[in-house]
Amino acid sequence: LSFVCSSVLSSGINAEYGEIISIESYDNGSTIASVSCPADTDTIRYDLQTSSRSAESTECTKETGYYDPGFVGSCAPQYPFSTGYVEKTWSIGSIGVPVCTSTPSGSLIEYNTVNMIAKLENENETICGPRNVAPCLISGNCTLVTDDDTKTGCSYASSTGKLSIFYTVEFNFTIWSKTERNAMKDPASTLKWYSCSQNYTETMSKRKRSIDDSSKLVDFSNVIEDDAAAAAEMEHQQQIEEPSTTDNYPYFMGVGVVAGIATIAILITAIVLKRRRTHTPVATEEA
Repeated sequence: LSFVCSSVLSSGINAEYGEIISIESYDNGSTIASVSCPADTDTIRYDLQTSSRSAESTECTKETGYYDPGFVGSCAPQYPFSTGYVEKTWSIGSIGVPVCTSTPSGSLIEYNTVNMIAKLENENETICGPRNVAPCLISGNCTLVTDDDTKTGCSYASSTGKLSIFYTVEFNFTIWSKTERNAMKDPASTLKWYSCSQNYTETMSKRKRSIDDSSKLVDFSNVIEDDAAAAAEMEHQQQIEEPSTTDNYPYFMGVGVVAGIATIAILITAIVLKRRRTHTPVATEEA
């Protein structure tokens, strides 16, 4: 029994991301289907993805009459990172000072919201803020976002006593990998917000200011950063800030969804009824 591979259906191919699929027939009766990805550009790159069910090329022989594996790989798109977000959290409830609220005043005035944000954004600050710890800010390879308090700022949760400080940077050149992005944005040392080099004495409005605790002095030097909480929040926030940026290919193996489902059904039929010369279409693999 011999099959003619050149007659195997190929209409199931659905190149959603511009996959280039070629099919070549040989004198020995076999046919090889191969896939390649579009050329990279400044705004998108492609990575050929395969699995146990797919390959860069797949062969149909005259002895079987179907392709094995039954799928060619798919091209997963990569998009560059333009920004990086960092959030760090400290548990300070036991200190008794609601940092980054309208409350601190007097000798504690540097810890109100206005002054805490000033510490993060001050270009002349040599101890506190991201400019002194973020590698890309130190090297001049990124710019700190300072016009949006939801991207660079702080918050305090009175119910848990947790202080969160966060910042966003915009990279000055294209970054394609998450590893490189993290190396550029993540603090190389402790992100400090106390014992700063500059004085911060801006007041909140009288409407917002609730107490004057001018007699109280506080030492924050022993406050330990809550890395676990910060890491979880950082990942959550990155999903919000960078929904279109990926290092893990959100459309992984998403090519040929409809064709792939049909192909699986045809493949099962081909195995059972191959003596009737029922053949398997080649398709890009679905997730």
